[in-house]
Amino acid sequence: MAGFKKRITHSVQGQLSLALTMAIIIIALISGGLTFASALDEAHELQDRMLRQMSAVVLNAPAISASQQKLALRSEGDNDARIFVDYLSSPALANDASQTHFNLPVTTAPGFHNIESDGETYRVLVTRKSPSQAIVIGQQTDVRDEIAMQSALRTLIPFSASLPVFVVVAVLLVRFALKPVTTLAQEVRSRNEQDLAPLPLQQVPYEILPFVKGINRLLYNIDTAMSIQKRFIADAAHELRTPITALTLQAERLSQSPMSIEASDRLSTLRLGLKRTKYLLEQLLTMARQQQTEQRQKNESFSVEEIFREILETVLPLALEKNIDIGVSANSQPDISLFTEKNTLYVALKNLVENAIKYIAENGQIDLSVYQHHNQVVIEVEDNGPGIDQALRERVFDAFYRMEGQEQSGSGLGLSIVRACIQKIGGTVSLNDTEHFQSGLLARITLPCAHKDESSYSTKSSVS
Repeated sequence: MAGFKKRITHSVQGQLSLALTMAIIIIALISGGLTFASALDEAHELQDRMLRQMSAVVLNAPAISASQQKLALRSEGDNDARIFVDYLSSPALANDASQTHFNLPVTTAPGFHNIESDGETYRVLVTRKSPSQAIVIGQQTDVRDEIAMQSALRTLIPFSASLPVFVVVAVLLVRFALKPVTTLAQEVRSRNEQDLAPLPLQQVPYEILPFVKGINRLLYNIDTAMSIQKRFIADAAHELRTPITALTLQAERLSQSPMSIEASDRLSTLRLGLKRTKYLLEQLLTMARQQQTEQRQKNESFSVEEIFREILETVLPLALEKNIDIGVSANSQPDISLFTEKNTLYVALKNLVENAIKYIAENGQIDLSVYQHHNQVVIEVEDNGPGIDQALRERVFDAFYRMEGQEQSGSGLGLSIVRACIQKIGGTVSLNDTEHFQSGLLARITLPCAHKDESSYSTKSSVS
């Protein structure tokens, strides 16, 4: 209940819907009350008119005897409307008061009167037929009020039936009017952190147009600042490559010269530091290139197994140094093709495989596989290494983040490059528990199919 109240309080759509609903209900109550009062008054007027019409009929009737008048009295009094007729000037009725119903004197003034007789209230009409004769037609007030009330209540049926319709229509109209805002919110929510394109201004309500323009200006400023930062990193890394390469060559030449054991050890440490710095610069350049989403490469159609072969040829020397069994899994589906940026996918997979080789122990195993699941191609890199704690699997995608206790050297950019590459080509990457080893990590890349209408590939039953 508290959550619903908070949602209504902080929602323009909720506030408008609630305000319109309350306004409709208040207007309906006022209109219904006025209509009810008017209908009730009109019903009473109709009943008075009916008494006048009955009086005219009785006045124009031929003269009747006293016995016939008595019979008429009983007959008129025995009905659901409880209408009674008295003949005040009749000698028979004047001498025998028990035969009269209202017990009015002959001298009663003509017109409508509210009288009480035998504990009941009546509305009566006195009409004179002659100076010495009068006819009284009356109806019980309770019956009149009941009939008038039923008639007036029937006029409220349209209000009662249309009120929910008006409320629903008002809510739907508010929702329709705010649909451009909802659409804009969904578009913003679906964007990733790299998409800083301005928000569309078409069909945006005039009231929030300045707000959207302000957001676009903020996005432009952020994009400009990030572009400057990325350019700086790329330029700095590029400028440092030349001196680092020169220092590496000088260290190689120096290692060939005769020197003491202590100097040789220090030179080995220097060469190792230069190697790490060179690798870091290469990673920085790779990440800067992949984050430049506006500089997209040309899409091409290629086989995923072809990518696997190129990667295995590249990383095989690294795997042989640790006697790692690396290859394509037997469960992998052949002949699966993609239509995307081949080099971008190659960079992502190469970094995943290199990370696996770096962090698993000697004599380990790495399996590469690909399969199609519905309208997506899934590429997996699975190893039997130590794995990554589930709480840190999102954190390791951050740039320069390295888990505590890592003995292997690294820049902390490998997985950041992987995510930047996969997002650039419209896919997702996640880290999961191994499915075929006792311990380890399974990196899963999901990409859209090259041709969605292809159905010749087999489909894996489930994707965790």
